[in-house]
Formats: sequence, structure tokens, C-alpha cells
Amino acid sequence: MFEIKELNAGYEFRNRFVHAVRNVSLTVEEGDFYGIAGESGCGKSTLVLAALKLLKKPGKILSGQVLLDGVDVLSLPDETLRKIRWKRLSLVTQSSMNSLNPVKRIKDQMADVLIRNHGFSKSDAYNLVKEKLQLVGITADRMESYPHQLSGGMRQRVVIAMALLLSPSVVVMDEPTTALDVVVQRSILQQIEELRKKENFSTIFITHDISLLFELASKISIMYAGELVEIGLARDVYTRPMHPYTKGLIEALPSISKDLDSYKSIPGRPVDLAIPIQGCPFKERCPYAFERCAVEKPQMRYIELDGNGRWVSCHLY
Repeated sequence: MFEIKELNAGYEFRNRFVHAVRNVSLTVEEGDFYGIAGESGCGKSTLVLAALKLLKKPGKILSGQVLLDGVDVLSLPDETLRKIRWKRLSLVTQSSMNSLNPVKRIKDQMADVLIRNHGFSKSDAYNLVKEKLQLVGITADRMESYPHQLSGGMRQRVVIAMALLLSPSVVVMDEPTTALDVVVQRSILQQIEELRKKENFSTIFITHDISLLFELASKISIMYAGELVEIGLARDVYTRPMHPYTKGLIEALPSISKDLDSYKSIPGRPVDLAIPIQGCPFKERCPYAFERCAVEKPQMRYIELDGNGRWVSCHLY
């Protein structure tokens, strides 16, 4: 089990603190495909970097716990963390080209993880690299390639193979299909789902494209202004969204059956996370806002719906 408890994190900038993650809690069970969706700048990437203790300066973790099978990852020394990463907990980053070393062959940068941190011999490391690359549909001869010699889709598959090298129990994927065309994107998403079932790992999938999660995820969290505002089963959130922000995201989804005039956008713009928020962070953009929303912050409440529970942070419930 992977659990985040009341995590707070952000960035120190010019005598201000941008509070990008605000008191976030979530639980990922074994085998879950857990999606986190929200518009750009809502704190999704900061959340996963903080949870993996990879948030670099000026980033700062203020408080909270991240439990992997009951052990607090944030309290572990760096040496212990290096042994846990890749083996029990791994990350597929947002930009494959930026995460691969342009002057090292694919086989060498993948093998480096195994040799330096996990005591593999060079020959054993290369054999495992070959096996994992073939698992994501890349032939053995591509091990000798440099990143620039591969297409965007192949580079993304390399990063996925790297994350699966040591068969971790939890794989965090931060917008893994960003900047790829829709055909390649769909191919990679199908492969991720096949690998998840074959390798039996839990997935935390971060995206601004909520439609992907409705197709792939078992559970989904909606993030706004550094907070989770709705948590539930993906199919239930899609068919019966409860938070006004979730409703707005779904109403904005494109569809071949929709009339152009029926599309709705969410008015206004996101709040400044460097300024303390009074009341509900969504109040200025919400069509249902009333006086209480301006003065009192809504708390996450559990609501029973048709046999399945939903967590919602809204004064309407």
C-alpha cells in the first residue's frame, strides 16, 4: 500500500512561499490504477516529486507523511532511499528527452541504475536492460542508440522500461504521453495497461487530460489549487461528478456528438498559490458559490452514493 498523509509542500521564491500542495491525503491499494487530474499549475507534479522526496530547491516539503507498506519514505536517509527507488517505487517523468542523458547510449544509462545502486555486474545489467526493452516493444539492437536517434514514442518507452527495471510495486507516471501525437499516445497507454496487468504493479497516473483517466483508471482524484477536491471510482466520478470543478472539467470535454454551442469553459483563472486562501479556493469561479464559501474552507466529507463512497470538499454537501 502507498499512502500520502496531510502532505504540504511548495516553493520559496522572492520572500514568498508558493504553497503548491496543501494538506493532500490519498491511498493507493495494491493493483490500483490511480489517476490524479487537474489543470496545469494545480500542483500535480509537485505532489509526486514531494511524495518521492525528489523535490529540489527552491522546493520544500513542509509537513506530512508518505507511507510505503507502513514505512515513512520522507523520514528515510538518502542511502536507504536510493535502494528503495526503482526497486519498490519508481517514476516515469514528464519529458523523456529531458530525462535521458543525450551523450550516453540507452543501454549504459539504464544499466547504470542497476550497477551503481543495486550491485549488478555489467553483463547481468545489460541482460536485464535487454529484457525490459523487449517488454516495451524495443528491439535489442536499439540498446546501442543514443536518445536523439529514437523517436519521441520510443524514448518514452525507454523511460517506461527504465522505471520497470527492478519490478517495483508502485510506478508513478507524470504526464507520460505529453508532447506525443495521439496515435503514439494511444499505443503507449495501451502498452502501459498491458504491462501493469503483466507485472502487477500499482500505478499513479498524473495528467491534465481527465478523459484519459476515465478510460484507464480505477480510482481518480481531482486536484485544484494544490488540494484534492473530489476522490472516487473513475466511472462514478464520470457519470455523477459532484464538485463544481469536476463538473466543469467534464463539461469542457470534446465529443463528436456535442454541438459546438454546448461546450462550456470554466470562467476566471486559478488562484495565486503564494497568497493565503480564505474560504473555498474555487469560490470565484464557481457557479454555485454562496456566502459561506467566501469565509469558511470546506472539508473533505465522505458521501455514500449507490453503494460506493465519494470524498468531496464542497459546502453543497
